[in-house]
Amino acid sequence: MLYKDLEEMKAKAEEGELDAIVQLGISYLYGYGVDKDYVQAFIYLQDAAMKNDGQAQLHLGKMYENGWGIKADPWTAYSLYRKAYNVHTSGSRKALSDLVDRLADEIPVTGRLTITDDFRITACCEKLREYIRMGRIAPFEDEEESNLYLVNSNRSTVLHRCPFCTEMVQHLQ
Repeated sequence: MLYKDLEEMKAKAEEGELDAIVQLGISYLYGYGVDKDYVQAFIYLQDAAMKNDGQAQLHLGKMYENGWGIKADPWTAYSLYRKAYNVHTSGSRKALSDLVDRLADEIPVTGRLTITDDFRITACCEKLREYIRMGRIAPFEDEEESNLYLVNSNRSTVLHRCPFCTEMVQHLQ
């Protein structure tokens, strides 16, 4: 929906209209018709992202990825991009792919397969790291801890061992 002015958008956002909340958050994030204000952008985008709005998840992810107004956290960005991708948000696939490539490059190949609750990962072999890059192995947080999952088209399976070199997954603090 298009709004005739900023005041109408703010009024609609105050009434809880999701589209207005998202547009206002994006406006503050990039300075569209208002001064850039990362605090206001974060407030509006987080509100809409919690209501499962893909555009809000995508732009909030950009804030986390780039450290715009908040501490940079690429794994939170990753989680938000995946959520946006799961609801078919335009631009989310590229954002997710670019971030996964960068994160995979930062995973050291040490001969040990480890993951921490904040998604610091070491790879046991180059093949595993390449599968993370391709999105075939993905880190997710479940009810108990962070895990690596083997992802295919119809389901995801928790990895307990590397499928290539059989190194056990170790969970570190």
